[in-house]
Amino acid sequence: MILRVYPVDEQVDGWVKAPPSKSYTHRVLFASLLACGDSLILNPLYSGDTKASLTAVERLGAEVNASRDYLEIKGVCGDPAPPAWIDCAGSGTTLRIATAVSSIVGEPVLLYGDSTLRRRPMNPLLNALNSIGVKTMSRNGYPPVAVKGPPSGGVVEIDARISSQYVTALLMIAPLIGLRVETVGPVASKPYIDLTLRVLEEFGVEFVREGYEWFEPVSDGYEPAVYRVPGDYSSASFMLAIGALTGRVKVVGVDAGDLQADKKIVEILEDMGAKVRTGRDYVEVENTGVLNGVRVDLRDSPDLAPVVSALAANARGVTVIEGVGHLVFKESNRIKSITSALRMIGVNARRDGGRIVIEGGKVKGGRADSFNDHRIAMMLAVAAVKADGPVEIMGAERIKDSYPSFVDHLSMLGIGVEVIAE
Repeated sequence: MILRVYPVDEQVDGWVKAPPSKSYTHRVLFASLLACGDSLILNPLYSGDTKASLTAVERLGAEVNASRDYLEIKGVCGDPAPPAWIDCAGSGTTLRIATAVSSIVGEPVLLYGDSTLRRRPMNPLLNALNSIGVKTMSRNGYPPVAVKGPPSGGVVEIDARISSQYVTALLMIAPLIGLRVETVGPVASKPYIDLTLRVLEEFGVEFVREGYEWFEPVSDGYEPAVYRVPGDYSSASFMLAIGALTGRVKVVGVDAGDLQADKKIVEILEDMGAKVRTGRDYVEVENTGVLNGVRVDLRDSPDLAPVVSALAANARGVTVIEGVGHLVFKESNRIKSITSALRMIGVNARRDGGRIVIEGGKVKGGRADSFNDHRIAMMLAVAAVKADGPVEIMGAERIKDSYPSFVDHLSMLGIGVEVIAE
C-alpha cells in the first residue's frame, strides 16, 4: 500500500486515545496461556503482531473467547499442548516467547514467519535453551527454528546485548521448570524486563533478583488474573510528535507512572523545546515555534529512534541518536532504514557507527520506502506534516502491525491522508 500524507496548512489542535500497549498485550497473552484457570484481558491490542501471539497461545492449547474490548482465556496450567508448528507472522516478541514456551512441550515444534521475521537473530536464545537440554534447529541462527524439550531447569546464562526479549522468554518459563536466569554482559532495553516482571507478578509469579544480573523465581506456577492493558507510549509518541511539530495534541489513556521504556519520549520532547503537560492519564504536547536538535541515548528505548528521527528532521541543528547499534536486528535494519528513508524525502541523515546523525532543516517531500517496517512508515508520516510537499509512503500496510488506528488518528487531527495504491 502507498499512503500519501499531506503537510498541514494550519496548526493541529486535537486529541486521540492511545491504543493499548503491544508489549503488555504480548506478555499477558502468554501469562494467561500458562495460568491455571480463566483469565480476563481488558483493553487488549488487536494488531498484526499481537494477533500472532493470540494465534500462538491458541496453538499451544489455550481456549480463547475474543470480543472487541476483552479476551477470555482458559489457560493450560503450565502444560502447553504440542502444536507441531506456530506461524509468528512478523512478530519478534511472539517468536522469542513462543520458542521458549514450546520448549517445555516435549514434542518437536516448528516456529516460522514472514520475510521480516526471518532476519531476527535467535542464536542467543537457542544457545541458552541448548544449555538446559533443549534440542534446537535453525537457519544459521535465524528463523525458521525448531525446538524439542523438555528443558532441565537449574541455571541458564543468556546474552541479552541484542535484545531483552531473550530474557523475557526465559522468565516466562522459569517458574514452571525451576530456572534461574543469569545475564552475560550488558543488557539492551532493560525497562522491558521490568515490564515483564510486573505482568508476571499480576499472574502470581514472583522473582528475587540482583538488578539485571540474575533472576530466580520464588513461585512455581501461574494464577489466572483480570488484567487491563494500559495505553501504549510507543504508539502515542508519534501523535505527541505531531503536537510538537505543529499545534497541540493530547493523548489520553497513558499512565504517567507506567514502566514502559518509551515513556522517555516525554523527556525528549521537553529537551527539544516543546511544551509538555502531563496528568494522571494523559500527555499533551504543544509546539513552541522551534524545536532544537538534541543528543539522546536510546539504548533502553530503541523503538523511539524512528519518531525522534522524524522530529530531528524538522528541528534546528543536529540531532545525534546514540546507543542504537542493536537497531540493525529489528523488523528492518533500522539504522539503514531510518537514514535511507529520510534521505529519500530530502533530509541529511547518516549512520556514524552505532549512532544516527540527522541535520535538521526542511523536509522536501516525495516518495520513500518504509522497508516493510511499521515504525519507519509512521516516522515518514510524522515527518510529512511540516514538509514542503506530500510524502508518499511505500509499504504503509505494515503500520497495522502495531498501530491499526494510526491513519484514522491522523485524520482525526485534521491531517490529510490518502491511499493512492493498494
